[in-house]
Amino acid sequence: MNISTFFQAAPNVFLFKYAPLAFCTWYLQILGFFYYLANRGERELIKKNILTVFKNSREAKSIIKRTFVGIFSHYSEKLIMAHRNYDILKRELWEAMDYSGLIHLDRALEKGGVVLVTGHFGGVEFMPLALALRRYPVTMVVSFQTERLRESLMERAAEVNVELIDAHSGNVMQQAIQALKRGRILLSECDEVDAWKTRRDRTIQAFGGEIWLDRSLEVLCRRTNSTALGSFMVRTNKGYRLTIVPIGDTEKSAEQNMSAEILKTFERFVLMFPDQWYQWKKFHKMRPETV
Repeated sequence: MNISTFFQAAPNVFLFKYAPLAFCTWYLQILGFFYYLANRGERELIKKNILTVFKNSREAKSIIKRTFVGIFSHYSEKLIMAHRNYDILKRELWEAMDYSGLIHLDRALEKGGVVLVTGHFGGVEFMPLALALRRYPVTMVVSFQTERLRESLMERAAEVNVELIDAHSGNVMQQAIQALKRGRILLSECDEVDAWKTRRDRTIQAFGGEIWLDRSLEVLCRRTNSTALGSFMVRTNKGYRLTIVPIGDTEKSAEQNMSAEILKTFERFVLMFPDQWYQWKKFHKMRPETV
């Protein structure tokens, strides 16, 4: 059982529906401790990958500790998003939100569809709702771990004009293209390394070494004439800050290597908030020398 299925077991769903949130998040951290006690290989891989980038042992030790807390926070947010009373959740998220860079999104939407590039980072589970609360038309590809989760999220998304594309539906790319052609916002995670299409001669210097380069999002933007923007849901002491940033030089988008700019933008946020990236266990797959 992987960590996602483990945390989304029926008893945990029940708790997040009815128990106080402070207790739920504390309980999930305890549960996570025992998960990694039983899955030492995964725990050590996360540590090793972090040390590959952050070689200062004192700094890395703190990052490693906070990263595991961030992983548990992510799964708490996933369960809250799917199962907490929806009216209460919308009110609480609105009060916890701070937005930055929405002017970039507004300008891009005047031209057509927008690909918001994010990652398995921060409070990404709340990003579609955070945008919907500002009345933005959002579409996102989602891989559901359980049927209960799929039904819950589909129902909640429809209520706020969020379109969820089931990653296992078979025609994902066509649905994404159609959403962009209708002038919607497509949220896409650029760190889905298992789905990357790479070549030996296509790499970039990032994260302190050589990283594979995937052109999927660049091809999607070119094909639909859509604008790519970076979007990151950063956890803060007060709640969350949704930050929208340009990808490279939009005036020279036809000349620049958009794929490289996407990865460098993602790198910038991960290096600023390394404990908020919960895909460290797959980082080694991004590096040619370790594949």
